[in-house]
Amino acid sequence: MQDIQLIATDLDGTLIGSVDEFPLYAGFRDRIMRLRREQSTVWAVCSGRTFRSFRALFAPMKAMGLEPEVVIVRHAYIFTRSRYGYIPHVIWNFRVLLLVWLDRISSRRAIGEWHELITRVTHGVKTVRRKRDRLWLRFGTEEAALYAAKELRKRVNEYSHFRVFHYRKEVDVRSVPFTKGMALKELALHLKVRRENILAIGNGHNDFSILDGAVARFTGCPANSEPEVMEVVHAAGGHVAQQQSLSGVIEVIDAVVEDRINSELPPWWEDPAKGDNPRSNRGQRHHHSRKKLIRNIVLAAAAAYTVLLVFASFNLIPFVSGWIIKPFYALLSVGEGYLSKLLQWWYGR
Repeated sequence: MQDIQLIATDLDGTLIGSVDEFPLYAGFRDRIMRLRREQSTVWAVCSGRTFRSFRALFAPMKAMGLEPEVVIVRHAYIFTRSRYGYIPHVIWNFRVLLLVWLDRISSRRAIGEWHELITRVTHGVKTVRRKRDRLWLRFGTEEAALYAAKELRKRVNEYSHFRVFHYRKEVDVRSVPFTKGMALKELALHLKVRRENILAIGNGHNDFSILDGAVARFTGCPANSEPEVMEVVHAAGGHVAQQQSLSGVIEVIDAVVEDRINSELPPWWEDPAKGDNPRSNRGQRHHHSRKKLIRNIVLAAAAAYTVLLVFASFNLIPFVSGWIIKPFYALLSVGEGYLSKLLQWWYGR
């Protein structure tokens, strides 16, 4: 029986999938409680969500008596459970703010250098997308894309947050959240837990830093994981589950504790390099969702100003009613001026 003193699990797609897994909660709770009782195991949930969003999504599990000792939100910020609720790890969380800021600066510079290098030495390359944290290139041949992917992988090694994804004639360099692994390492130091006694489970690209074996000796992923994630877990000697989401998490825990880890890739696994870029449509959806967000913000601001204008017109907002009404009258005056010019032009034809 393996000695597991710290378990770190991803949330979306790992603990909580797209189907109702309520019947599995009791079995998962029993395993966590047993590990706590027999090995004093600490359970941490690592999520990209905000703390408030985590609490809302996690509410059904909490109602079943499942509550982690530690929560890592937004991929980095550590909160520890106490009798007063979850308390932030202040020193670490402040340090992460600085690390993320420095990362943004280095990312923008690196992307520019890599783009200049590849476009200078490769003919027929097309830049599909270039952002401060992403470089997406399309090549004329699969051989050229493969060569570019190898060259870029050499250069991203010094950056823990960049990954190179190769799909047929495309190479996609993306910045993936790298602070999950750093936060888990910080948590282990705080708890005095060695790497050999840590189990990490995840399913997405943002879990690379906890699944590559650098922070946790034992790793695992459910069957609904991204192909690249399965490949990372396979290379790290972790357990690649046959079951999805929470069923897969339970399978990983049982396999590690009972020392029957299976790192073989499943029969349905396909090499991502032989397929199309799955993020090509996601980027378009993200673009539309961003436009929708901006539109909603503008509508909300307009509605809020309308409400304030009504109150201010009855002088119900002391001291600032005049300041609220003034922009409205200025806009009305401009509109009347344009309307007057339009009417003069119309009748003067």
